[in-house]
Amino acid sequence: MPANPQATALPNTLGETWQRVRSLAQGNSSLYGLWQRPYLVPFINQAYEEMTSQIKTATSKTLEAVINVLNIPPGTQGLGPWQAYDFLDPSQQNPQPTTGPLAGLYDPIRLWVKPAGALPQYFVPVRGPKDFLPNVNPPGLPVGTYGVILEWAWIGNVLLITPASAPIDIQVYGRCNPPRLVDDTDKLVIAKNMTHALAAATLAWSGIERSNTTIFQGAENRAIAGVDNIVADLTRQTQGNQRRPARMGRGGEGWCGYGWGTSSG
Repeated sequence: MPANPQATALPNTLGETWQRVRSLAQGNSSLYGLWQRPYLVPFINQAYEEMTSQIKTATSKTLEAVINVLNIPPGTQGLGPWQAYDFLDPSQQNPQPTTGPLAGLYDPIRLWVKPAGALPQYFVPVRGPKDFLPNVNPPGLPVGTYGVILEWAWIGNVLLITPASAPIDIQVYGRCNPPRLVDDTDKLVIAKNMTHALAAATLAWSGIERSNTTIFQGAENRAIAGVDNIVADLTRQTQGNQRRPARMGRGGEGWCGYGWGTSSG
């Protein structure tokens, strides 16, 4: 990495965040001291994770996704390896560690299954969630048979399925935590515009580490205000217009005026 790396110009990304933090911390000086990218990224991810938890708790806003997991080997019951960040794909001869397709999943909602390689229209629902998985012999999947009856459970934060006797593809619809910010182009996916709040929260964390009370208090206040604004915005997006069961008001007559009301004047 060069001595003075240039962050990505893409908005609402890791690159924009650390560059903004560095500029706010020491202005336009080319001597940034310890406020370099490797120093700032752990603080950014710490603040990002905390803000994610706050937003989810306050708004019930979650990142829902539909994830395809292909070519699961016969007899597989625990999908923990596919949830790992150092996943080794068993379908490859010499797999390299990579992020598993189910990494970050914390609340599966529905599952579908089909024989591996079958067309998507052959997905059928997986029964669940169950409190526990029954002890069953893996159902056969003869050639030309597309009906697969499986059950699933979420136990110990691990997705479990009843095993099949042939390779299968599954589709998981569930709630996920956002991926960690690693590359400069990684998006801040929790909200469409949160660089300002994340930069302030990062400054607050660096102020704690450096015992700088001024930076800590001022940046913390701005970070809290930023999260509050994001929470309010997400809450408004999910609020429907209230409608009451009554007749339409007649041209402003009556106390209810235009629109729906409890009387029509």
